[in-house]
Parts: sequence; C-alpha cells; structure tokens
Amino acid sequence: MANAALSPIRRSTSLTKEVVDRLRRAILKGELAEGTPLPEAQTAAKLGVSRVPVREALVELERQGLVHFEDNGRAAVRPFTEEDLEEILGMRATLQTMAARLAAAKLTDDDVARLEAILDRARDERDLTDFSALDSAFHDEVVVIARHKRLSRVWADLRAQMELWLSRKHRQREKLTHDVRKATLASHKEMIECLKTRKPKAAGELMERHCSWSGWPPAD
Repeated sequence: MANAALSPIRRSTSLTKEVVDRLRRAILKGELAEGTPLPEAQTAAKLGVSRVPVREALVELERQGLVHFEDNGRAAVRPFTEEDLEEILGMRATLQTMAARLAAAKLTDDDVARLEAILDRARDERDLTDFSALDSAFHDEVVVIARHKRLSRVWADLRAQMELWLSRKHRQREKLTHDVRKATLASHKEMIECLKTRKPKAAGELMERHCSWSGWPPAD
C-alpha cells in the first residue's frame, strides 16, 4: 500500500467520516491505485486510528463502489471491468441526458448562476483531482436543476463510481494531450448556453454527445 497517501488523522467528532474522506481522496487521486489492498490493521496504523473506524469506512466505500471485498474478506481499491464500465457509462449518459432535458424546461436564473459559479471555480482550479470533482459537481447540479426525486436517487447511487472513472480518465488524457481543462471548460460552457435556450431536445442531445467524450484518451 502506498506510504505517501496516508498519514495520521487528527482526532475529531466523526472519525469514521475522516477515514472515509482520506481514503476516498487517495483513491480518486490515484495514490491508492486500483487493486491496492487495504488491510484494516495496516491502514489503521498509517492513519493513527483503531481498526473500528477503518472497518466502518471500508464498508461505506464499498457501498459507494470505490472499494470491494475479495473472497477472503480483504478490502482493495476497486478495479473496473469492461462490464463495469459499460454499465457505468451507459447509466451516466442515460441519466444525464434525461436530466439535461428536464433542466432546460425548468431552468431559472438562480440555476444558471450556480452552474456558472462551478464553471468559474473550475477555471481557477489547477489540481486535476479537484478539477475532476468540479466536473462531477457540474453534472450533479444539472440533476438538481432537473428537480426529479427518483432521478436524483439513482444518480446518487452511481455518482462515486462515475467520479472515480472520470478522475482516472482525466489523468490518462492529461498525460497524452494536456487539454482536459480546456476541453471540459468549453464543453460545460456550451452546455450552459444550450440550457439557457430552454430547449429540452437540444439540451438532451448536447449532453448525450458530451457524455460520449468526457475525458476519454484519444485512440492510439
């Protein structure tokens, strides 16, 4: 397990949450690569906590889809199979296309302001992991604007795995093309402008095209 990714946690009122947050960020940054074992005792020692919050955190991360338990009961950072990716990306495109259509029909000036605020923060962000989080936040906000409770619940179940996939793909593309920020910002700006026309069909079609790109490295 990577030594640099984990260091002792300062005590607080919610130790399990801190362990979840620390492990989650290390996974999203790639400091804990896919397949990395997460043994309770060693992880607890690195974080300076008991095994109980680590065990609870691993269960929560497993629920989010970032960690999986092997047949022997040991936890590891989840690798994505081809089947996993097909399901995640298919659901993402379907849910976001639906959200964009609904958002275009229900958009308010306050909604536009929130989307533009996320875009402004992303424009100033230099850390690629935090940039990927803002990319995810933009899509979260489109779901919020759609104002559809059941859509929101399904999106929440998918979100963590989608963010993990996106952060991994952003790092891969950035190494090859160095254009992740520029391309993502341009795409999100275009999405905002399309939503502002209040045309659901156009917004859905644009979102579907956007989800088919979303940081994939170009073909060799």
